[in-house]
Amino acid sequence: MGPAHEHFDATRAFTHIEKLALLRRFPGTPGEREAQEYLKGVGEEIGVPMKEEEFTYSSAPLTVILPGICVVLGLLCVTGSLTYLWGTPLCMIPGAILLLAIYLGFKWSGTFELAGAKGGKSRSVNLLGEIKGTEPQGTVILSAHYDSKSQTMPVVVRAAFYMIGFLFAILLGLALVVLGILSAAGPDYLGSRTGFWVTLIPAFFLVALAFNFTGNRSPGAVDNAAGEAVILESARVLSGEPLKNFDVIVASFGCEEVGLCGSVSYLLAHEVELKERRCYVLNFDIPFSPAGNLYLNTRFELPPTDTSKYLNGLAREAARDMGIEVKGLFLPVGAAADHMPWVKHGFEATGFVSATTYVHRAGDTPEKIDREGLRRVGEVALAVVRRIDQEASPSPACPVNPDTDLR
Repeated sequence: MGPAHEHFDATRAFTHIEKLALLRRFPGTPGEREAQEYLKGVGEEIGVPMKEEEFTYSSAPLTVILPGICVVLGLLCVTGSLTYLWGTPLCMIPGAILLLAIYLGFKWSGTFELAGAKGGKSRSVNLLGEIKGTEPQGTVILSAHYDSKSQTMPVVVRAAFYMIGFLFAILLGLALVVLGILSAAGPDYLGSRTGFWVTLIPAFFLVALAFNFTGNRSPGAVDNAAGEAVILESARVLSGEPLKNFDVIVASFGCEEVGLCGSVSYLLAHEVELKERRCYVLNFDIPFSPAGNLYLNTRFELPPTDTSKYLNGLAREAARDMGIEVKGLFLPVGAAADHMPWVKHGFEATGFVSATTYVHRAGDTPEKIDREGLRRVGEVALAVVRRIDQEASPSPACPVNPDTDLR
């Protein structure tokens, strides 16, 4: 093994961010194809050739259906608010419908992803490199997405609107049901004008989300050239000293920004073979904060779904040994990342994910990159992969929880 492969080189990784940030990489644009060619060139250079795996996708679930759902929920909220103002106990009906719609909306995430990955005729590719283990008993997948997008709302604002809108919508639904039942039984708690204006809060936030338009103006440095830089530089290091017990798949997923389509497509195409052996998935999506801090997505959606406790524990231990703190991050609604469908399918998967106000904006430039954060996440990623290899057991079974399978 040559000395150039011994450590994660943050300077080399930053070069990948600079090169990718010169492109605007929204799916279906020339910049997306240029990014694919760049990544394949890097793969050849580091000795990890990347093959294209084509998939079809549709952006309609993200650009049409999701905004439509927000509008429908907003209209249900307004209907409930009006029945409350009119003082009729029948307000319990829109309240109950609202709660049911929100419940089904949360449960619909798997269908939403499948519709994006299998429901269209647009085409893109995942780029896949492999570093064979010397005595492989399983697979470690290092993943990131290479596409980018801009949106009218900063991502933190969008996530806040989702959380506030859904939280207040749930509270409104519960209040309408309870107040409707009480009013039908005798005491009248309905009809307050002040209460009416308060009940319009969730409708405002939910309907506003329909106007969060998508474009191709972001350089996508943090989101997610930084994630690509982490897996490319990690691949360069690992190619010089492969693992013993695991093959490493370096997966650059496409179309994450229109509904995790590349990740879901790859998962569905290879799920059976990956479940024949142990399989671990580490995803990197905005892998460090603007201040260079590291976060693991430990839980997501409502009701909460946990990411891999095993991988999260390894990451925290590895970081602690380096004097680095890794915090947990809960993403209830309004944000998604490529590791989430893998968790839902029962794989041991987690993601280095953080939040910042300038992603999906023209200001997501290489100048915003914290180089110390880039170095930290790269070194922790390599340490986690090495620890997985060291702790490998002879059991050939890939951890799977069929109760959480999306199908």
